[in-house]
Amino acid sequence: MRRATAGSLAIVCVAVFSVAARAATLQVSNLGTDSGTCGSSTSPCRTISQAITNAAPGDTILVGPGLYGDVNNDGDLADPGEESSGMAGKTIVVSKPLVILSRDGAGSTVIRNVGTADAVYIAASNVTFGKKAKGFTVRGGLPGSVGVRIDPAANNVTMMGNVFDNHAGGAGILGGNSHSVRNNWWLNGTLTIDGSSVLVRDNLFVAATLATGVGSNAVVIDRNQVQRSTGVGVDLQGTGHTVRRNVVVAGLSGAGFRCSGTCSGVAFLDNIARRNNGHGFEVLAGSGHVVTGNLANANGSSGFYFNFSTPTAITLLRNTAANNGAAGFTFPGMTDSSNYPTLTNCAAIGNQGDGIQVSGYLKVEKSTIYGNIGSGFNCGINKLSGFGSILATQNFWGSPSGPGPDPADQLCGVTSVIDASSPLATEVKVAQQRQP
Repeated sequence: MRRATAGSLAIVCVAVFSVAARAATLQVSNLGTDSGTCGSSTSPCRTISQAITNAAPGDTILVGPGLYGDVNNDGDLADPGEESSGMAGKTIVVSKPLVILSRDGAGSTVIRNVGTADAVYIAASNVTFGKKAKGFTVRGGLPGSVGVRIDPAANNVTMMGNVFDNHAGGAGILGGNSHSVRNNWWLNGTLTIDGSSVLVRDNLFVAATLATGVGSNAVVIDRNQVQRSTGVGVDLQGTGHTVRRNVVVAGLSGAGFRCSGTCSGVAFLDNIARRNNGHGFEVLAGSGHVVTGNLANANGSSGFYFNFSTPTAITLLRNTAANNGAAGFTFPGMTDSSNYPTLTNCAAIGNQGDGIQVSGYLKVEKSTIYGNIGSGFNCGINKLSGFGSILATQNFWGSPSGPGPDPADQLCGVTSVIDASSPLATEVKVAQQRQP
């Protein structure tokens, strides 16, 4: 029995060793020449596509500095030294599980796209495209083109250290599951995550949007920075996402973070929305959301805006809305006596609108509300209608005596349905959010 077990282990070890032994590194260079045998250090391939053709599953392709794709910028891939993927509408097709790296990084290794093509189309699972300081700049294309597209059947793809720049049709469309997208720059366009269990971490988006698709699930969006987006910064649909430690700043139009359509069950944790033209956080759909530890500062409209079409219970814990152009927290949507927003240990400070603006039911506790303007009336809470009631006990209003004239904020609107008894004598401190 022992001999049989040992023999089985030996066979497995030999098989694993044989697979590892077959893995090779193929070289690509602007000085190379394509052939059916190219790829050695002394005879590198000219194109990435030829190296992919020559490679075996599990091989590494190492690409030297220079320009690949549409080399002479004439709008086609018909000239010597240009990529030939064999698939219409795709500049480079990764059809095998390979590791594709640049030797010198994205700054000196450029893939120039052509027309409406997908610049990089990943059709296989277990592909690595770039690593930190070993990635590519993928650039250009007409409307309809995409910087990188992952086929819905492909899983476990890693993309790292790349720059995706100026793709008129979108920075990327990622289908499939279990991908890792880290340390990339996305310049212009939209990166859309259509798959499940995808990690998007430590990326920079400039004049770009990070979005999740209608059917996406369990995407983790962590420690990314979005700057000067021309639309929404982080635009969410799908279910069960975790959005944490991201910064969305200086968006030119739209919200910093938006949850709409099929968006449901999203955790917003320790994010910052600062100086966006629209709301800081805009939640329009779904249920089961977690909203904890976020900061909305100096946005053009409300800091936090929640507008549900059906009564929905949601708790906001340790969130701060400060110096926004409208209300700190706005709740115009449907509520009932069992399903309504609850604010605990939150702060609404120095907003140009009301501290908190609400139409229906609301509970606010252990929070700080002061310095808000609200149409010149120092409105800490503005109750817009007589429907529903507000329980706002044990809050600090800027004065130990509770709501009232300066320096405190006061109650506005239909005040008869607001219970603001038992005010706190001192300010409630809310933990500060840290930028990633």
